[in-house]
This record gives sequence, structure tokens and C-alpha cells, in this order.
Amino acid sequence: MRVSEAVLTAVLSAVCIHSASAFAPTPAAGIITSSSPRHRQTDNNIYCPPLQAGPPIISSWRYEFSKGVISGVVSNHPTISDGERITTSPIKSDPSNINENLVVQTKSGSKYKLSNAALGAPIPAVAEAKKKEMEAAVAAKKKAQKQPVSKAPSRQIQPAAAAAAVKSKPAAAKPSDQKIAPAQLSKLAKSTFSLTGATVGKNGKYLLAGKPQQSSGRQAKIWEAYESDPNQPGIPSGYDGTNASISKVKRVTIKLSPDVDRMRLEEANYNKVQSGLFSGRFVSKIEYTPGVPSSDRNVDGKCTALVIEAGEYDLKALLSARKGMPLRGRALRDAAASAGQCIQAVHSSNLVWTDLKTENFIVIGNNNLNEEVNDVNGKMGLPGVKGIDLESVIPVRNNPIDYTPEAAPPEFARALLAGEAREFVLDYSYDMWSLGMMLFELSTGSPYFKKGSNVAKTVCADDFTVDVSSVPDAKLRDLIENCLNLDPRKRPDITGFLLHPYFITTGIGPWTF
Repeated sequence: MRVSEAVLTAVLSAVCIHSASAFAPTPAAGIITSSSPRHRQTDNNIYCPPLQAGPPIISSWRYEFSKGVISGVVSNHPTISDGERITTSPIKSDPSNINENLVVQTKSGSKYKLSNAALGAPIPAVAEAKKKEMEAAVAAKKKAQKQPVSKAPSRQIQPAAAAAAVKSKPAAAKPSDQKIAPAQLSKLAKSTFSLTGATVGKNGKYLLAGKPQQSSGRQAKIWEAYESDPNQPGIPSGYDGTNASISKVKRVTIKLSPDVDRMRLEEANYNKVQSGLFSGRFVSKIEYTPGVPSSDRNVDGKCTALVIEAGEYDLKALLSARKGMPLRGRALRDAAASAGQCIQAVHSSNLVWTDLKTENFIVIGNNNLNEEVNDVNGKMGLPGVKGIDLESVIPVRNNPIDYTPEAAPPEFARALLAGEAREFVLDYSYDMWSLGMMLFELSTGSPYFKKGSNVAKTVCADDFTVDVSSVPDAKLRDLIENCLNLDPRKRPDITGFLLHPYFITTGIGPWTF
């Protein structure tokens, strides 16, 4: 949950009126409201369907070809509330058979019934049928072109010289394989990559795809996009209609927002942390364009675009696909090392991140989600973990502009409940607490605080103590406990974190000092 500056102001105002309600979470926090799905049988707000209710139903679903997973709105699930968005583990069924009103099975054994697909989302079975239809049309066209054309015999007698010339003339070259017609290629590209038809950037440089993610508590929207072929507008660069060419297509992530100041701040933060003594492991910034041109009139000239390196999935989604199974071994150390390097880059630039959490670390281009979901012992590792979202990074000794309750330390929570959050002075120890919370979630498979709990009141309670006994690795348990020390002065700095025996005795961690 992300609480914007506007919400922060509202919360602080509420503190002045009634201190007991100072940290009441907003509906954006995932708290059940009157508009939330109603639960007939509940256990901690979890719907418990009858045994004869059949498999969970996913509506407004979308199949992600690159990952082999289905995301959508779930209902009738034994452990997840109706109306929650979920992402399944990789689908076992043949993708070409996935269609509405069918039951699919994941590789982990779960079954789901697919209801209506999301508006504009390609249905694999329908896309496969269209593809075969187009391939048949292209094949028929090739065959027709190769057929010899019958001509009526000439009734004129040619002179000997002309006859000799005709006889010695080399045979016409056979027509080469014909490429897919532009119109057909455009339809195939739209179906394969879920293109919306909208573009951003000069001369339609980027093709928007799928549906955007709303940046929690902010005006920004996060889009998946593809770099367009300059010679074939509307077609992703490198795509020729074949399955083999899909891997050649360059995918990027584009953040679009009308908030010029916040986007300018994030762009400046990327420049700072990636040009300092330690560059960290953040995604590459590709392009920054204020007033970006777009074929969408609601965006054209009205939004700023930040184009960054695209990831396959974030660590939160990985844990979800593993159904709460924690990371282990090398995979866990790789994730911890990447997070440490990112904090090292931020702190060495005299900045505080304030937004360190599993959602802000993604795995870059390895296409191994299926294997990583089933990698129980973490032997494969996670070498492609990188940090994203530097919109809330603030210079040390300054005041925060927003916060995430689950990642905020107790000292900030006390300031919040006292109505002094706006005056809270940021220190590096803020991020070390957040880092401890993130590592606890990765190593146990679930966040420290239950969804919907009032985190600020919990950590400010007189009897609150941190319990990390569920962390299985003794060295990591010690490291997390140090980061979650209630006294910010006793938390390790980032150098002490990276030199902890959890890393040193394993030889894992490609950072430099």
C-alpha cells in the first residue's frame, strides 16, 4: 500500500481532530469497505465456498504469453477474498486451447475456471485460430503464385534470330518466399503482444500494450510497451509474424504521469544513484520525455514519460506464484545482495529511499518463472533482481513526501500518530528497517504484518517486540533482527549489512567496497 502526500495531509489533519483515528487506513490500503465484495461465510474476511462449489473462477482474465500465467479477478476461492486480483502459477494446459468457460490446470496442480476475458485481452484459442487462418491464406497465395500461367500458343512464326534469343534467355527466377502482408502482420502483432493501438514518443516510437497498472496512491500509470519498427509503423521492431521472432522484440516499461514535479524528481534520482560511487542494481533508465507526444489525446503533451528497462515479474509476484513458499539458498542471497547494493547506491548519494519493498524489485529477462516457481532450494539463484521506483527518494535529513506503512519504522509511526509526520527527519536507519521487513517476507513467504492490520498502532504499542523466530537460516535471522532493532541507532549501516556473516561466509554478493 502506498500513501500519497495528499493522503498523508488528510491523515495528519485527522490527527488534529481526533488522535484515535490518526492512522485509519484508506480504502486504497486494501481494507474491506461497503463497496468491497460481500462474504457469506468468513474467516478473517476470507470467503469459504462450499465443497461442491467447484474450482475458483477467474474473470476479466488475461493470459501472459511470455510467462505462461493467467491474471485476473478471482471468486469462489477457498483462501482468497472475492474480487481480489491474482496471478496463477504457470499453466500446464496447451496455451492454444485456453478459452473462455474452460477449466485450466497449473503446473502446481491448481485448477481454475476461466470466465470472461478482460476487455481487449487476446484469447489464446481464438488467436491461434486466427493465426492458422492467416497462415493458410498466405500458403494459398504462395501456391497460386507458383502455378505456371497457361498461354495460348503464338500463331506468328518468329524469325530465326528472335527464336535463338528466346531459346538462350535464362529461365525466370522462382519467386522467393513471400512475407506476410502488412495488414495481416498488423493483426497478428496486435493479437500476440496485446497492442492497444496507442503510441507514445516521437513518430510513434513505443507501442502500448495490455492494461496499465495504477501506481498506488499516485496519478502515474505503468505501461508495458514495445519499441516500434521505424519502417513498419504499428509493428514491434524485430517481429516478422513467426514465433521465432517474438524473442527478438524489445519490451520496455513506460511510466506516464501528469505530475511533472514527481516525474522530474524520479528522473533526477535515477541519474544520481546510477552516477555515484556505487551504481547499485537498478533498472536502466532509457528515456525521459516531458510533454510526450502520443496518439492518445488524453496523453499527448499532457504527460511526462519515463522509459525504463522492463522486468519479467517482481518478487511479490514470485512469492504469490510459489503460493507462499519462501525463497531459499542462492536465490534468497541473490535477492538480499541486490537489495543491499541498491541501498548502498542510494545512501552513498546522501539519499533515503523510503519505499523499499518486494514490489519494487523485479527480475530482468531470464524467462525462467516456471523453473523459479518450483525451485524449492533456490539452487538456480536470482541473478537478475533489480530495483525500481525512485519517486519517493529524498535527501537525508529532509522530510518524507509519502510512505508505505508496512515498510515504515516505529519512530516514523510515532511521529505520524503525534501529527508530526510532515516534520519527521529522515535518516538512513529508515531504510534499514524496511530492508529487514523485506528480507523477513522473502525468507518466510509472507509479510510481517497481516493484510489490513493497523501497522502504526501495532509498532507503537508499549508491548511490541519483533519476533523473527520463523526465519529458518540462523545467520539471516540475526541479520534481520539487527535491521529490525526498535532503536534506530542500533541498526547496522549498509556497510555493516553487506559485511554480515550471512554474506561473507557464503561468498555470495558481487558488490564492491
